[in-house]
Amino acid sequence: MTDSRPLATTSEGWVIEMMDAYEDAKAAIPFAEAAGKTMSEADLFHIAPLVCVKFRGLIGSEESLTNARDAAIGSYIANQDAGNRNLNDPIMAFAFCYILAHYGLGLLNDEKCQETLQFIETNLAKIKSALTAQ
Repeated sequence: MTDSRPLATTSEGWVIEMMDAYEDAKAAIPFAEAAGKTMSEADLFHIAPLVCVKFRGLIGSEESLTNARDAAIGSYIANQDAGNRNLNDPIMAFAFCYILAHYGLGLLNDEKCQETLQFIETNLAKIKSALTAQ
């Protein structure tokens, strides 16, 4: 696919993109319910790798989706088990998986992931307010 977003270059840019991605994932909730599945915002972190692949214009690449999913969900499980980060918060869990999916695609390095996630954690209350206002 040729319709991909350019990578953000600042932490603020990543927050804006992550918020767009969160809203994109949240739009799937009614479709899950229509298919007879129960889905809430707490489940959206599972969709983060798919939204990452979509936003990067890589839909249709099973390898990209697998790499994004493995990095995101594997890191989520490891950090959840270790008690790192506030992954019980649906928005933080989504942001974590969304950013780590980019790591899995080789688009972000560990340092940029950590920097971006720290910025998100520091500004989580503002991000949550902004998402609620949308």
